[in-house]
Amino acid sequence: MYLDNNNDEFRNDILKGLSKTDQKSTPSKYLYDALGSQLFEYITEQPEYYPTRTEIRILKNNSHDIIKNISKEIVLIELGSGSSKKTRYLFDEILKRQEKLFYFPIDISINFLDTIVTDLESLNRNLIIRGIPEDYINGIKQCNNLLFENNISFDTFSRLIVFFGSSIGNFEPEDARDFLKQIRINMHDKDFLLIGFDLVKEVHLIEQAYNDKAGYTSKFNLNLLNRINKELDGNFVLKNFDHYAFYNTEENRIEMHLRSKLNQRINITGNKESIPILEGETIHTENSYKYDKAKIEKLASRSGFMVEKIFSDENNWFNLVLLRPC
Repeated sequence: MYLDNNNDEFRNDILKGLSKTDQKSTPSKYLYDALGSQLFEYITEQPEYYPTRTEIRILKNNSHDIIKNISKEIVLIELGSGSSKKTRYLFDEILKRQEKLFYFPIDISINFLDTIVTDLESLNRNLIIRGIPEDYINGIKQCNNLLFENNISFDTFSRLIVFFGSSIGNFEPEDARDFLKQIRINMHDKDFLLIGFDLVKEVHLIEQAYNDKAGYTSKFNLNLLNRINKELDGNFVLKNFDHYAFYNTEENRIEMHLRSKLNQRINITGNKESIPILEGETIHTENSYKYDKAKIEKLASRSGFMVEKIFSDENNWFNLVLLRPC
């Protein structure tokens, strides 16, 4: 598990990834410290970044139809909640039919989560919010414990777990299957999972989304090096790296890298030797896989789910998929 102050795991993962002889890499979760999470919010507001505005449009147009598929009272759990701005469309729809709503936002950044929970608490007095600073699976388990401790009968409600932002695309395909399997294990048969999938489309549209003109994606990517410097006493010089993002057509994924402008050596506390990085060499920081309907259905069935309904936009750029355990 990673939290904002868990430096031991952070250090081990970074050193392991930078020591690879073929392709240096770092786990994408480390992009999302408090500043990284804020920068990502700025990314989602850029004109090139279609996923967020498209997903919001789907929610705005379909929240009623999404909720009507769930007959029982709803407890809402959000994985990687961020600012929760998308989820607010569901708040309004759910609270039309039930008096109170338990909402559990789960996010790995404690500081960012605290800010959002404070903001949401003033939004609606009928929202009962418990922020969970955990990884996703442990967060779901903690939600279950909190419900049990509050004497809420599991027979009286359905949990709706939401995973927005096409974040499933950041997982390798087999890891995505294993992740959804773990969610399934912690769900009851009457629960639902609502998950966002970015779809395969024209390459130029995808690449523009990860190379915004304002440079927020570049700042977001480079912030990882700044974070290593601050938390692990690294000596990265940010101006010696470029943000580099491109669409890999064979893998159907965006790849995000940090590319070295020159030969250099990096020192990190806890490592006996400096790490060489050659001019033109890259550090692979994140993938974002793009899906089609067949791949979505295959992933669902291999993970223990069935597709209840698919909600899309007019361009078929993005899908919100409601899954139920099978």
